[in-house]
Amino acid sequence: MVDAKYKFVAIDIESFGKEGDSGIILKSNMRQQILNGSFGFSQSSKFPESDKIVPYVIIGNEAFRLHKHIMKPYTRKSTRDNHLETVFNYRLSRVRNVSENAFGLLSQNFRIFYQPINLEATIIDDLIWVCCCLHKMLREGYLETNK
Repeated sequence: MVDAKYKFVAIDIESFGKEGDSGIILKSNMRQQILNGSFGFSQSSKFPESDKIVPYVIIGNEAFRLHKHIMKPYTRKSTRDNHLETVFNYRLSRVRNVSENAFGLLSQNFRIFYQPINLEATIIDDLIWVCCCLHKMLREGYLETNK
């Protein structure tokens, strides 16, 4: 899971990348924590220059189940006749691109992800964890020097 600044904020290494997002989340411990309220989201907060208080959310695809902390796009069928839902889906897909771009940045920094990794599974898990942590540190350093 990444934030708006391409930093990994939660890492759950349990599945292979070839599995779909919804299949991965269905099996994950993170999903259970999100659904039972123990995940540790930050407190709901106000939008800038607004009095509206909103919870922090995860952006999912169509296969995800709606939840207080999970947003997903409207179905294609429902957006056919509703321009506002179409616009919402477009904007939500742009937000989801942040996650895709974070993985692209991770791969650029650690080119080992450009090819199959021929190591034991436990070592690969540790490698992914370390790379995600280092990526976050690099992002924080980049953001600090480019204020």
